[in-house]
Amino acid sequence: MPELPTYAFQRAHYWLTGEDGPGAADDVSAAGVDGLGHPLLGAVVEVPESGEVLFTSRLSLATHPWLADHVAAGVVLLPGAAFVELALRAGDEVGCGAVEELVMEAPMVLAEGAAAQVRVSVAADDGTGRRAVRVHSRAEDAGLGTPWTRHASGTLRPADDAVAAAAAAASTAGPTVWPPAGAVAVDPADVEGLYDGLEQAGYRYGPVFQGLRAAWRGDGAVYAEVALADEHRDLAAAFGLHPALLDAAMHTLAFHERDESEPQLVLPFAYRDVTLHASGATALRVRVALSGTHTMTLELADGAGAPIASLGSVVSRPVDPGQLAGTAATADRMFRVAWEEVPARGGSRALRPVPVADAGDVHRLSAAPETPDTLLLDLRGAAADARETADARETADVREVTGRALRVARAWLAEPSLLSSRLVVVTRGAVAVREGDPADPATAAVWGLMASAQAENPGRVLLLDADTETDADTGTGTGTGTDRSTGVLARLPAADEPQLALRDGQWFARRLVRAAAGDVPDAGPGDGTGLGDGTVLVTGGTGALGAVVARHLVAVHGVRSLVLAGRRGEKAPGAAGLAAELTAAGARVRIAACDVADRDAVAALLGEVPADAPLTAVVHAAGVLDDGVLTALTPERLDTVLRAKADGARHLDELTRDSALAAFVLFSSAAGVLGNPGQGNYAAANAYLDALSHRRRAAGLPAVSLAWGMWEQAAGTGMAGRLATTERHRTTRTTRGGVAALAPAEGMQLFDAALRTGLPVVVPMKLDLAALRAQAAAGPVAPPMRTLVPPARRAPAVAAGEEPVSARLAGLDAEEQEGVLLGLVLREAGQVLGHTAPTASTALDPDVVFTEIGLDSLMAVELRDRLARHTALRLPPSFVFDHPTLRMLARQLRAELSVPDTDTDTDANADTDTDTNS
Repeated sequence: MPELPTYAFQRAHYWLTGEDGPGAADDVSAAGVDGLGHPLLGAVVEVPESGEVLFTSRLSLATHPWLADHVAAGVVLLPGAAFVELALRAGDEVGCGAVEELVMEAPMVLAEGAAAQVRVSVAADDGTGRRAVRVHSRAEDAGLGTPWTRHASGTLRPADDAVAAAAAAASTAGPTVWPPAGAVAVDPADVEGLYDGLEQAGYRYGPVFQGLRAAWRGDGAVYAEVALADEHRDLAAAFGLHPALLDAAMHTLAFHERDESEPQLVLPFAYRDVTLHASGATALRVRVALSGTHTMTLELADGAGAPIASLGSVVSRPVDPGQLAGTAATADRMFRVAWEEVPARGGSRALRPVPVADAGDVHRLSAAPETPDTLLLDLRGAAADARETADARETADVREVTGRALRVARAWLAEPSLLSSRLVVVTRGAVAVREGDPADPATAAVWGLMASAQAENPGRVLLLDADTETDADTGTGTGTGTDRSTGVLARLPAADEPQLALRDGQWFARRLVRAAAGDVPDAGPGDGTGLGDGTVLVTGGTGALGAVVARHLVAVHGVRSLVLAGRRGEKAPGAAGLAAELTAAGARVRIAACDVADRDAVAALLGEVPADAPLTAVVHAAGVLDDGVLTALTPERLDTVLRAKADGARHLDELTRDSALAAFVLFSSAAGVLGNPGQGNYAAANAYLDALSHRRRAAGLPAVSLAWGMWEQAAGTGMAGRLATTERHRTTRTTRGGVAALAPAEGMQLFDAALRTGLPVVVPMKLDLAALRAQAAAGPVAPPMRTLVPPARRAPAVAAGEEPVSARLAGLDAEEQEGVLLGLVLREAGQVLGHTAPTASTALDPDVVFTEIGLDSLMAVELRDRLARHTALRLPPSFVFDHPTLRMLARQLRAELSVPDTDTDTDANADTDTDTNS
């Protein structure tokens, strides 16, 4: 029986090391490139007419599991020694086998379940025999156009002019007797305990990187023996110098006498004058000497003393663990809203709208002899005066303005005669286009509401935000409402953009882009936030997500005074256990019953913050779900969601403005940015929070709104726990928006990263870019995501190779046509319900009402959209539930398509023959 591990996380990896191993290159010749047979580099290609040579690779923990043994600050990093190996191997191919300098610019994080594309580019000879080298990577599923991260850059030089000098230096400086004469052995217990000590400092090395075997001190240097783990010795022959071997050689730095006050976590920053004399080593004799606090030289030899490699200097620098964790978290996980300038083009898209102020106007228009093709709801007068200062507390009443928009939209969607019309909603100051712009939270909520309407009714809703209440062309405020509206709409962009902002006569479209590295300043999770200095209030603090935040604040940020507010207070499930857990961790915890929608209750709560730990931060995580498509929403359902989110945020904003807060964090949702179907009220409330954050930042107050993507939550916990089983399946599968669920640990890494940004709104979410591209190939993606995924170039209504529905019906009798359409309806309904097996749709009973097969209102919208794409019909939102069984739906589709059947053709021919004969 094998012995149990002697320490946590001990593990060993097993894999083939022959041609089928992870280090073996696939046959890449069919792609027109040359293979290298190197474990970290797959292929090489010359760039014509440039002199540049490009090396490519794909790295992941699945294909290179030994890399998982190199961890710093809880993050798996590609070792600096691996970058040296990449540069040396690339240099060998172009006759520049020595590294003059290689500077580490950004760590390469290797995340579980993800893969990275790696590019090593070697520039043309600069005329002196030297070549520039750079190492880049990006996520494998990022897609063309996605920015690359540059991790390292430097210079390669021919090895010939350095080999003789380096070899001579190694032979004269290297000891002729081993261990060196006069060297004092380091206590074997200290050698054995080295890796436990390094783990305390933030490094965690697995067996592959635990290569140090013995060490000695003498003559101002440290001497050591390092060796590869047994299972890696065969693979060493494929490397110039195995990264785990070089990395282990640098671990001897721990035995140098150094200033104990220096930061604990340091990583290599620059390698200079690196020459490889022999390849394939499995064990080394090492001499390491310090030439500065964070600078060392290394001489590496084999067991006989023959030189293997020399490193003129390796410079390390302190690294903040929080920043390192943030780098990992933000890789394809942190986004922001940007506004892309789009050219205006008058005439071709000019609209002549008919204004509607309320539902009554809509009903009157529906009864008119000629129904308009464009209705306009102008809400610019509802916004707070743009001339007010950004810190003005009064804004438009969110219920009045969103309620008005909801009533008009519902009335419009309910009118069959207006099915082919378009609704244009014009606001003022609802979105912040330029840096430092304030935004009006109430009219921003309209954008959230109507963005969901756009998702439920593709192509039928246009959102416009103007910077003034005057005519956009003339600069005047004269004329009727229709005249002024026509001025705003006269120069719409030619592109089909459903969400636009007009600023100083120029149009901008809303986009979601990656948060660049420059958006995250160099600071740790607590640096500059002061979260641990006083009391932190967490609303929704007894819920599942609030508990995750509370634990993180105590464990990572060192918060020692917490107020966790929830509507049920200590009576909330798990509240007592949470309080006990946090108290045991050293925090003073108060769980308070408080409805944050009640301003007086919030004021009383804030008044009870301990005097010896004044309020330093607020995390507003309270929220309520009441999902439903727009036609099913009511003012009451809108109010339910606004109370917890919007009212609570407004009260916290107003009542803490005179407090010296270090952080004001709002837990928003990507629904407010993307407009999730079936979540109009939730999207409205979260768009309110995002605008409030813009408003606070414009006033010089701290604020960040985190527009979260999906979270993983166990059934029965938090808001997600109240979702029905079918709804949860629909939400958590690879979604239509290409968004996967965040684990709590991932979410808290993003929480820390968001605190370090200088942005008022960030969108932390896990994108499944492959799913997003598949969605783009089949149909439209959410407009803000258009910069992340290229649009489809073919009509999405019919899949490749599939005959149009109308063509399939032609020549069939009525019964056969109904059968074809019923098959289509069954198939698409099965897809919506998550039935992945090809025959699963046959299990659906076509004569059972939708509610009994698990089809809810949101799924009905998705089914309507799918059927509309296949049939090219414009179908009303209520189409599915107006015909509440799958068979009835198929029959109605046949009626809408109006394709003649064979019986009809026969009857028509018979009538014609009769008339002719007569």
